[in-house]
Amino acid sequence: MDPEEDDFYKKRGTGTAVAEPPTNPLPSSAPPSKPPSGSSSVTWTASEYLHHDKGFIWYVLLLLATVVLAAAVYFLTKDYFATGAIVAVGIIIGIYAVRKPGQITYELSGDGLRAGQKMHPLDQFKSFSVIRSEGPSYISLLPLKKFMPPVDAYFSAQDEEKITDVLGQHLPYDEKQASGVDRLSRKLRL
Repeated sequence: MDPEEDDFYKKRGTGTAVAEPPTNPLPSSAPPSKPPSGSSSVTWTASEYLHHDKGFIWYVLLLLATVVLAAAVYFLTKDYFATGAIVAVGIIIGIYAVRKPGQITYELSGDGLRAGQKMHPLDQFKSFSVIRSEGPSYISLLPLKKFMPPVDAYFSAQDEEKITDVLGQHLPYDEKQASGVDRLSRKLRL
C-alpha cells in the first residue's frame, strides 16, 4: 500500500483503527418508539407443539418396525450405511416421542409473531390460515419463500377472534385444512 494514500481502515494521521462515535447520538432519555395508533397486539401462552401420550405398546411397535425395516434393507441391499440410517431414525423418533412440549409465550402485533425469543416479521408471509382439528386449533403463517416451512402457533379457543383480527389487518386469510403430514402424525400419535 502506498504510504501517501489513505488507508481504508484508518483516518489520516491516526495510528489505530478505532471507530469514532456518531456525531448525533440519540439522547439516552428518549422515549421508546410507540406502535402506530390503531395497531393492537395479542399475547397468549400455549404448547409449542401437539403432544400425544404414548403407552409402552407404542414404543414396542416403534422398536419392532425399526428392526424389521432395518433387517429388510440389510438383506436386500447388504448396505451397512442404509441400515444404520434406519436405526438412527428410529432412535431419533423415539427420543422425540418422549420429549414433552414446553409452554411458549406468543405475542402477535403489527411487527410480527414473537414465539418465545424468536421473532417472525409478518412481511415474510403471504397469508395465514386457522387450522381446526381434533386437538387444539392453530394458526399457520404461509411464507413467501418457497422452501421456508410454515410457522404454526397453537392457541386456545377464547383467543381466536383477537388473533385473527390482528392478523387480518396485515395478511389475507387463506382457507386451508391440516396437511397430509399433520394428519398422518396425528394418526401415528407422533
